[in-house]
Amino acid sequence: MFIATSFFSSCDSEEKIPSYVYIPSIELETDVEQGDNSHDIVDGWVYCDGILIGVFELPVRVPILESGKHTITVVPGIKKNGLFDQRVTYPFYSPFEEKVELVPTAIDTIIPVVRYRDNIIFSWLEDFEDNAISVEKSGSNTTTDSMFVSNDPAHVFNYDAIENKYSGQVNIPSEFQIFENATVQLYELPRKGVDVFLEMNFKCNTEFTVGVYPVTGSFINGVPIVNFYSTEDNQGEMQWKKAYVSLKEDINNPEYSGATFRIFFNAQTNGEGQKQLFFDNLKLIHF
Repeated sequence: MFIATSFFSSCDSEEKIPSYVYIPSIELETDVEQGDNSHDIVDGWVYCDGILIGVFELPVRVPILESGKHTITVVPGIKKNGLFDQRVTYPFYSPFEEKVELVPTAIDTIIPVVRYRDNIIFSWLEDFEDNAISVEKSGSNTTTDSMFVSNDPAHVFNYDAIENKYSGQVNIPSEFQIFENATVQLYELPRKGVDVFLEMNFKCNTEFTVGVYPVTGSFINGVPIVNFYSTEDNQGEMQWKKAYVSLKEDINNPEYSGATFRIFFNAQTNGEGQKQLFFDNLKLIHF
């Protein structure tokens, strides 16, 4: 699927025959201190010799009106806050660059591999692999607090019994319930419009909210940021999703000057049957 208008690098009176670059996907490599390499890179922002060709949903075959050796740059793109209409480049992934010999009518396949940039900070990494939890019960109206570490292969993200053995699980009883957990630690986060994101893998059969608590004194109000919905498929099976939650818009509120922040997860349910939330690979990232 083509997302944005293409920009071709030349415009001669004689029609040129395009060369093609096929990009099936973009892969992410991580170091141990950067956590799991899970991602949801959905778009490629494709440049030829520094000129934007277009923004494309992957996989894609990109037409380029050039021949010979050229530098192809692919910048990974995501859905900010899980929204289809907020397709942006992810500031913490490095671009991919490769010299390609372009031949008119020929298709050259590249599989970009990107990494996290060197100058970013992982303030919080929670993968549950130490069989511990870095969140705790929060909220004044909370009725249930059931976050625990699960080793059930059916509910662990990418279970392999080696590196992925645990995930966080929440069981919410039937009838009216309020679940909320927030990070134990308070985080000092950068301001002045600096990008701050929470990455997470999750699956669920109920709606939940991600937000922040700005802590400036004894009275604290939570700030909801994004609602996420059930990830059940047509067969009623919960499927793991990846989300990138942007925090900078809210933490830059002048009202929160001098605040430190806790990240929270909240679900309010009502009805018959147990509701469940599962989390893994929580990463609080900023420059």
